Amino acid sequence: MGFYMKQPVDASKTTATYLWTGLRTPGIFVIEVEGDAQNFSYGFTLKRDEHFVGGLKIDSMGWTGPIGQGTTPYKVHGSFPGQFTPKIVISGANGDFIVDVKEIPSDQVEDYVKSKVG
Repeated sequence: MGFYMKQPVDASKTTATYLWTGLRTPGIFVIEVEGDAQNFSYGFTLKRDEHFVGGLKIDSMGWTGPIGQGTTPYKVHGSFPGQFTPKIVISGANGDFIVDVKEIPSDQVEDYVKSKVG
């Protein structure tokens, strides 16, 4: 039986990008997290901590079990609408990490999205 829990985060491989919409509405945070999860883990997701005040906090979550020896690398990404903040918090099984947010101006968003898709 698996347990839904926080997964270890490699802060050096975590990125946060803010896409400005240019429409006088909040933009979108694009978050990419990598880490090494306990074998056997699966179903990785990023979940907004709805109880956190003072910015954006994202939990790296996944299902783990049955427990096996060793680890397996994982990568997960997600997007979250919100008001811009220059730093966010990424939370994993190994702690909380403050991550700088890279800004993409509204006139460059299309090129950014194309670079991620292609």
